[in-house]
Amino acid sequence: QIAKQLNYELPNQLDRLSPVSNSEVSITPPRKNQQEEKFLEFKGKQICLCSWGSQNHPVVLCIHGILEQGLAWQEVALPLAAKGYRVVAPDLFGHGRSAHLEIATSYNFLTFLAQIDRVIQELPEQPLFLVGHSMGAMLAAMIASVRPDKIKGLMLVEPPVPAEEKKQEPVNQLRTFLEYFASPPQHPIFPDVATAARRLRQVTPALSSDFSYILAERTTQPCEGGVIWSWDAILRTRSPLSFSSFSGGRDQYLSMLKQIQVTTLLVYGDSSKMNRPEDLQQQQIAMTQAKKVFVSGGHNLH
Repeated sequence: QIAKQLNYELPNQLDRLSPVSNSEVSITPPRKNQQEEKFLEFKGKQICLCSWGSQNHPVVLCIHGILEQGLAWQEVALPLAAKGYRVVAPDLFGHGRSAHLEIATSYNFLTFLAQIDRVIQELPEQPLFLVGHSMGAMLAAMIASVRPDKIKGLMLVEPPVPAEEKKQEPVNQLRTFLEYFASPPQHPIFPDVATAARRLRQVTPALSSDFSYILAERTTQPCEGGVIWSWDAILRTRSPLSFSSFSGGRDQYLSMLKQIQVTTLLVYGDSSKMNRPEDLQQQQIAMTQAKKVFVSGGHNLH
């Protein structure tokens, strides 16, 4: 508090520490339909929740994909909040402003699922609408299959299907992982936030300059020579996810999709390069009751 009164700039990690013992700590004052952030404790780690809209409105829980963040849902959340919904979008561990995990193998589907389940426990008792994008769509589908009583409706945006498992020599696979673990990748250094924002627009050209700057500002931190990403660099390799994830393989995942009883909508971008025709066909076979729509755009529809 003293540092803020004297206008000192604190690093992101220090800025969010608080002696308050409550499990959920507000760090930005709520304004009507404006984004606010809260921290929720889970197993000694902090989960950052982005949210929009009034507390007593029906909840839409949005799960982001790999190397994304909860704030990425804002362009969807603002009009939903204006229509009378409360949108909640957590940062998955290692992403956004949520905690990093000390052990690289902790970044796996089971950990992310447990994190989402903890967020759902904190929300009002009535069933919610669950939305997931890309990897977040896989997580949302898994949650819907085991917590159908908690979910009123399910929307999977650009949901992927796990690739066929390639048989790899286990010794080589383990050696590669240990090398990543011993010498994790490093983030590039950008001269400023604006340069980081331009990098985001290279990946997602549809991002506006203003919104890309907001996203970059939220997930960078100062360093010598400029700024670097604040999300965990080990996620750049995907090696923890591929080595220790619970996805059950392609066949088991598709079998799980068949068991989803929640009303489901599948949303695809008409210019997306993510899903192959055979993947779309397999999803349609697995979820015969789901409605499928194509909208204008690429993979990052939100």
